[in-house]
Amino acid sequence: MELSQLDTILETYRQEGYYPSAVCQVFNEKEILYRRAVGGVELSAWFDLASVSKLVCTTMLLSLMEEGRFTPETPVLSLLPAHAPGPVTRRRLEKVTVGQLMTHTSGIVPWYPFYADGRDFYTVLEHVLATTEPETGMAYSDLNFMLLGLVVEAVSGLPLRQALERYVKAPLGISDMAYGPIDPALAVPTCYGNQIEQRMCAQRGLSFDGWRPNGVEVRGTCNDGNAFYYWNGASGHAGIFATADALSALGQFYLSTDRPWFLRAMETCVEERGLGFDRCDVFPDGCGHNGFTGTSLWISRAHHIGAVILTNKFYRMEGEPPGSSNDFRRAVHYALLGRTPPVPV
Repeated sequence: MELSQLDTILETYRQEGYYPSAVCQVFNEKEILYRRAVGGVELSAWFDLASVSKLVCTTMLLSLMEEGRFTPETPVLSLLPAHAPGPVTRRRLEKVTVGQLMTHTSGIVPWYPFYADGRDFYTVLEHVLATTEPETGMAYSDLNFMLLGLVVEAVSGLPLRQALERYVKAPLGISDMAYGPIDPALAVPTCYGNQIEQRMCAQRGLSFDGWRPNGVEVRGTCNDGNAFYYWNGASGHAGIFATADALSALGQFYLSTDRPWFLRAMETCVEERGLGFDRCDVFPDGCGHNGFTGTSLWISRAHHIGAVILTNKFYRMEGEPPGSSNDFRRAVHYALLGRTPPVPV
């Protein structure tokens, strides 16, 4: 395709209200093929990656596998402090492996507001697992990657912020990536409070009195409630900010690497999940991950191409964004392959 066609896609979805601002970059193994910013932001702006942070945590995990510390088949309990998990947690996780956490087939509930309880992680996890039935099949869960972030810390002996420096930023030469908070002057505003999570808590009959004020711009601290309120900005599931250049560098590494653990992560397919990667039709002929805030990274080794999409879809005073961000992601990814996106089921 003519890459300039992406200009029209980006502007069309912006005008339709999918996001106020966006940055998109397309790359191959060695160079940036296309870069564009719309909605008054700079190409160098830092965005809240939300769950794209899981791919960064995945990179840390795979680096530790490469060091021989564990494998996807390693029982997760063997990597965590023996005294910390409670009896229900030990029973529920007795046969759960690192790989099952990475493919979201661990049976753990998708979400719980740890900040609404406030006790230490393993105490709250014990309560969550004692009061929920095991999920069946693939159940995408932030809790899986909270645990995997703890695995990184326990095995490496480093806090996540330092592990990010050692296992991702330094080896790949990335500078513009960090767990928040970051300098607000660098960051694109993300939202005006946590109204969506307020509703999610209310639906569960849970209360929390520490909310950021509604109507006040959030800039430089992450949108995700668990990452912000509970994990002090750094968790395996969310919390990282980065630029399009930083994510492109990560994508180029995955496009060009011949390192076995990283290849296995992308090639694994369990109910449309790789080891830390999403392999659904949003990421055609490859894999990637998206984030709640309107972010994504796509890698297709088959076509020697990848794309970074960064938006701030929830930066709006009222109402929800129209449609799904996956519609926009498909439009970009399939256009790059010269195909028509499939109609979502």
